[in-house]
Amino acid sequence: MIQGLRWGMSAYETEEDLAREVGVLETLGVSLSRSVAERPDFRDVEILVVNSGVCVDRQVLDSARSLRLIVTTTSGSDHIDVESAKARGVAVGRCPMARRDAVVDTSMAMGLALLRRIPVLQHSAQEGRWVRDALPVLAPTRVREMKVGLVGVGVIGTQAMLRWKALGAEVRFHDPSRTGSVHCDELCEWSDLLSLHCSLSESSRHLLNSDRIRLLRPGAIVVNTARGDCIDLEALFQARHLGGIGLDVFAEEPPQELGDWASRDNVLLTPHAAGFHPNMAKEVCSEVAEAVSAFLAGEPLPASL
Repeated sequence: MIQGLRWGMSAYETEEDLAREVGVLETLGVSLSRSVAERPDFRDVEILVVNSGVCVDRQVLDSARSLRLIVTTTSGSDHIDVESAKARGVAVGRCPMARRDAVVDTSMAMGLALLRRIPVLQHSAQEGRWVRDALPVLAPTRVREMKVGLVGVGVIGTQAMLRWKALGAEVRFHDPSRTGSVHCDELCEWSDLLSLHCSLSESSRHLLNSDRIRLLRPGAIVVNTARGDCIDLEALFQARHLGGIGLDVFAEEPPQELGDWASRDNVLLTPHAAGFHPNMAKEVCSEVAEAVSAFLAGEPLPASL
């Protein structure tokens, strides 16, 4: 049997979920042990399955001399030193499809609610204020009149683009790896709604910085369901010209400043929940199995890095 290790356990996973994963991989000839230790014994591990709560750095890679494949149960891979893994001949795969639709649903729900100024109207109602006469100032807008800018059009961003277009929005995007990408500065100036779907890397860290936040037009909306560090959150918090902000992710989770953000009536917050749905763990298990099966067959990984 091939030696595998599942390192880390996500909050949404149950013992039943992990037992299912162990059983499925066993049918592929992989004996999967489990560990939540800070540094397990990697010496004989050939296949490593991880979540975002652990860090596969050079030290881990140096100690895992038999390692041939890493599969992260997440869509993002900022917890893995992908380049060092590749340099050692270790393949790296991920599981973006299990979360794709739920993340797009959440980002669009945030965007639509903020476009229609629902958080402001709800906040006013909670205070006992009927603010119908303020509608011309609040200017709730129709989607078909919106310019939606997407940062990152990979598996999730591409689906978001299709959905926004289907609703009648004009869509542009920034993604240097894709034909048709516009400069990020230009996208910020153009967009009524800017939605982030990029992975976190050195080039995308604080991609939306203070300078680019100032480029956003008055009343513009920012939604982030990608990674918290893709935005300079302090600069975003200080911006007062924006029409709304939707955040599912923060640089530090849970954020110490959560209450400060929540006190604003044009902000929507969710606790890194965008990708969750009741079948997520089962679908993650299927994606892990697909990646391992493809690797063992010598085929390209379904979502390689």
